[in-house]
Amino acid sequence: MAVPPASLSGFAPHAAVPPGPGLLRREWPLPVRVLVVLVLYGGYFLLGGGLTGERMPYDAGHYWELAVALKDPATGFSLLNFQDPTRGYCAALLQFPALIVRFITHCSMPVAAKITGVAWATLLYAWLLPALWRSMGLGRVAGGRWLLLLLLGFAFWRDHFSFSMADMPALSLLLLALWALSRVGLGWWLLAGLSLAVSCNSRPAYLAAVPAVLGLAVWWSLRHGRRHGRSRWTVLLLGMALVLAPQWQINRRYYGQNTPLVLARVNPTDTTPLYLRQLTWGTRVLRYDTSLQQRLIYADPAGLAVLRAEGIREYGSYGQFLGILLHHPFDYTVRYLRHLFNGLDVQQPAPYLIRDYGPERPWVQLLNYTALGVGLLTLLRRPTRWLTWPRALLLLALLLPCMAGIPTAIECRFLLPLHLLLLAVAAFGFSPSYWQWLLRGRPGRARAVVLVAGLWLGGCFWLSAATFRNLQPDHGKSLVDD
Repeated sequence: MAVPPASLSGFAPHAAVPPGPGLLRREWPLPVRVLVVLVLYGGYFLLGGGLTGERMPYDAGHYWELAVALKDPATGFSLLNFQDPTRGYCAALLQFPALIVRFITHCSMPVAAKITGVAWATLLYAWLLPALWRSMGLGRVAGGRWLLLLLLGFAFWRDHFSFSMADMPALSLLLLALWALSRVGLGWWLLAGLSLAVSCNSRPAYLAAVPAVLGLAVWWSLRHGRRHGRSRWTVLLLGMALVLAPQWQINRRYYGQNTPLVLARVNPTDTTPLYLRQLTWGTRVLRYDTSLQQRLIYADPAGLAVLRAEGIREYGSYGQFLGILLHHPFDYTVRYLRHLFNGLDVQQPAPYLIRDYGPERPWVQLLNYTALGVGLLTLLRRPTRWLTWPRALLLLALLLPCMAGIPTAIECRFLLPLHLLLLAVAAFGFSPSYWQWLLRGRPGRARAVVLVAGLWLGGCFWLSAATFRNLQPDHGKSLVDD
């Protein structure tokens, strides 16, 4: 069997550079990448893209109200003014810069959110993703490949930056923590602790990433040498403690709970954890979306049948949920695989559907399924590349929060880390030259590749259509609430 030359290995720093003009083959300096992101997102928002109007809808509006409440007219600004048992205070604090922009400029809520959203997009795309890729030993990112990732991210997630939501900031801060651990200086480790804690407080699902992040910290600490080892861990934990201390005080003052973690309850007197409720909703629905006018709930007939057969309306405990899951293993396996697909089936670039689907929808789906397929193919072609400790721990840190979201009433934003990871792998790691070499003069292999690609795309379109056929009318009280 012929072995491809080293220049076609796919992940080699220079082999990953696509053919084309020299400008696209070189790594672009950070100021150039910043300028490109600012022009792309700034121009899009200036032309009226994203959310319009004066107010924020749904959860985005609630985040805004929580941020406003941090500044009490009588006592002034204080983190201890935060009172919400469902969310952490950092979810409101992250929106405070948008409030300042609105106060200074007297603009609308969406415009203020867009201005701060451009900053988050710049941090994420211009710096964090290329820097994290390089810190994992995967080489420099050519300008053409970076631009491809930027455009893919723009195609699928652009309007998230015009809402006052915590998803993009929380992911950016998690990535910042992962990157900062690769640095030697104590200041970077303090930043890692601060960023990790803010990420987990603003999006409690990211608590699932903490064991993997701490494992990565162990690995990097050993690589950095024993000198200042204790000091690095001290400042890392100090950074986390500084962020979690206010939440601890909030929980003690308002709810009588002695914990630094977000309570994640619908109301203070509710003894049922929000995540347990989400597990019930995740059995009832295959997918949950929201437009600006109504909720879009895609029912799961098989899940509803399981609950009826068990004689329950909701899970009373995690033990009951686990027992029912083990009683119906095939049913739940199929359900959660469909949740995984539905979470990656991004068909709108916003957390809420801003406008009805148009004729571009199948083309968006085709681009998404192609990008996901290329990303998966790149990961699976050389899986040993990802079995080194730092890369495996990085993958775990991104995948564990997604795994926690799969059993719930799945929304695409719950799988944002996985989707963005696959886009990055497709853009940064795919090697066209390798596949050209592999298929050259082998028509049988070429036909097999075309067949597999056709089955993949056809299967994705079929699964998506099967889910969307289960859309239920919104009568005010939905399958989620019943």
